[in-house]
Amino acid sequence: MGLPHREPRRSSSYEESFRQLLQPLARRLTAMRVRPDTLTHVGWTLAVVSAVIFGLGRVQIAGAVMLLAGLFDALDGAVARESNRMSDFGAFLDSTMDRLSESAIFVGILFFYASTGHPYGALISGIAMTFSLLTSYSRARAEGLGLRCEVGLLERAGRVLILSLCAIAGFLTVGVSLVAAGALVTTAQRIIHVHRATRK
Repeated sequence: MGLPHREPRRSSSYEESFRQLLQPLARRLTAMRVRPDTLTHVGWTLAVVSAVIFGLGRVQIAGAVMLLAGLFDALDGAVARESNRMSDFGAFLDSTMDRLSESAIFVGILFFYASTGHPYGALISGIAMTFSLLTSYSRARAEGLGLRCEVGLLERAGRVLILSLCAIAGFLTVGVSLVAAGALVTTAQRIIHVHRATRK
């Protein structure tokens, strides 16, 4: 049985531009009757494959697979909107799979650094993983309180793009460091935003 997908939400300007770029492909996939949940599962599978390849030390290949996984992750929402297959459960499922995908990739990177004797790389990866998950949790928790929380320097799409492109270029530690810093700043921005909103 197909799983419905997310309700549309407000996006930043760069996210909206990216959506417009994907729209022709989303229309094509909709015409081919490709279901959004199929794209979600393909994206998640690719993310797990990327994590395994990271763990094996094939960083550049892993980065390319991660980038492809990110494309499928973006397409599932685009096809859901195009085919009008949106629901609250779809949003929940997609967000949950996103967290699993992101966690798997960071576990793969952590294993790579740990197995090759790079403790500081493993430390930075742990920080990046922690604050990447916190950026998503802080937004979800704020919205659970009825507060909009669309602020922040680095959304998930940005984290995927930075980390995958740096891995492909052979600069994995740089990418992990940028994600760690960006996610930390984003988490702080959201905490400050919610604090100000709840003081009114």
